[in-house]
Order: sequence, then structure tokens, then C-alpha cells
Amino acid sequence: MEDIKMLLVYFRNALAFSYSWLVLCTVAVSLIGGNGEVTVLFLLKLLALCAWGSLSFVFAFFTRFMSRKGFVADLTVFFILFIPAEVLMFYLMGIFEGIGTPAMWIMLAVIVVVFYAASILIDVLVMRKRSRKYTEKLMEYNAKKNVERK
Repeated sequence: MEDIKMLLVYFRNALAFSYSWLVLCTVAVSLIGGNGEVTVLFLLKLLALCAWGSLSFVFAFFTRFMSRKGFVADLTVFFILFIPAEVLMFYLMGIFEGIGTPAMWIMLAVIVVVFYAASILIDVLVMRKRSRKYTEKLMEYNAKKNVERK
């Protein structure tokens, strides 16, 4: 039961962060573009997109099922779950009209690939080094504790 509560807390936090951020971006783009209006229906579609993204995020990164798979596997599962829903919501929101232009599809693909590559680079270059250092410090601490006990 405690696990379900934590998953719901993570979902709530992810939804609140993503939705508020996207609403602010939507309002800014609307004002800069001169349109000045954001419909309730668009905001509801945006909420649905954020809810699915938050659910995918929580499943990929915080469930026991995915806990031992590693960061790259978590990230891959998140992208597999989220990107099809994202494309569908872009159509429903009117961002991709008709079949979309090649420029829009290329831009979406480039954004996804760049973020995926950046995440993997961060994992490989930064986080693994930190985890090695953390493990070394923990082993030193445990060795020191064992010596003091004797």
C-alpha cells in the first residue's frame, strides 16, 4: 500500500510540474504569436498529454518492475510508451495538421534523438563516475566501521 501511495505522489508531482510548465509555455507562445487565446479544450488535451507522460514516467522510472533494469532501459521504455501518445495528441491538438510537414517530423525526430543521446551521455559520463565514487566511499566507511568494532 505504501508503494502505491509513493507512486501516486510521484505521478501527482510529475503531472503538476509538466502541466504547469506547458501551460506557461502555451500562454507565452500564444501571446508572442499574437493569437492571445488558449481554449479550454486545448488545455484539457494538454492535461491528457501530461497525464499520460506522467504515468509513463512513473512506470518507467519508479516501479519495482523496472527498478533493476538500469537507466537506459528505463529511458527506452519511457520513450516507447510516451512518443506514440505524444504524436497522437499533437494531431488531436492540431499541432500536426493532416499528415504533418516533413519539417515537423524531422524536428520531432531530432528533438527525441538529441534528448535520448544527451540522457545516455549524462548517464555514462557523469552518473556512473559518481556511482563508482559513492561505492568506493561506502566501502571505505564500512571497512572503517568494521575495524572500529574489533
